[in-house]
Amino acid sequence: MKSFDIVVNPVGSKFAKALQQALQAKVKTTIYRRLTPKQVPAKRTIISRKGNILRRGTEAYTRDHFQVTINPLNKVEQFERFQRYHVSCPAFTTDPGAISTLDSKTVFARTLINSTNGRGIVEFNVEDVVPIAPLYTAYVPKKAEYRFHVIGERVIDVQEKRKKREFDTDVRNTRVRNVNNGYVYCRDGVNPPDGAADLAINAVKAVGYQYGAVDLIYNEKRNQCYVLEVNSRPGLMGTTLDRYADALIDMYNLERK
Repeated sequence: MKSFDIVVNPVGSKFAKALQQALQAKVKTTIYRRLTPKQVPAKRTIISRKGNILRRGTEAYTRDHFQVTINPLNKVEQFERFQRYHVSCPAFTTDPGAISTLDSKTVFARTLINSTNGRGIVEFNVEDVVPIAPLYTAYVPKKAEYRFHVIGERVIDVQEKRKKREFDTDVRNTRVRNVNNGYVYCRDGVNPPDGAADLAINAVKAVGYQYGAVDLIYNEKRNQCYVLEVNSRPGLMGTTLDRYADALIDMYNLERK
């Protein structure tokens, strides 16, 4: 294969650009970023029984390509998919009058449904005034929070969110584990519970993606994992970027340098 496409909109996507550079460093194939899959003419020759060439022509076909998710689902749509396909996730509602049905004293109002890194989360008690939001989720106590990187039906990388030692413990929020609250992704010594990988794969299937970075939590008391979301354009760097590139090389049989 002389060339291979990463199909993405916009073509300037940081996710796609990082992936293109990582692939190009590993394979002989030329890697392109395109808005649409390229149609390639294939030579077709029709020969008579006597061996005479009757006609030459072309028949277009779509070149092998990796499709970056075009229209990612928002958080409401993802939770609805999780519920529909029986993927374990925190209880949720879009109705502010149904907060009591979540069976949780602490609730997260998700004021932004297309955000990342915990932006737009408002924590409140069921006895408080309910904030206006398009989505409400029950708070599930967690022993650990993981990110599973999935391509197809294979987990290619697993990370765990852990607190930075130097971060001020007086201001850390352990319920929302993001960079602002002192948490970073680590992979050393990560030992996720049984069934977590299968849950992550099923979550990606439920939202209809070819790949995804699945954020999920583990509640030790219930011995159960819960999916929080599937990210379609996660930040890629270092080991994680290498593993995405290696997975695509294997998937599409790209020739290594």
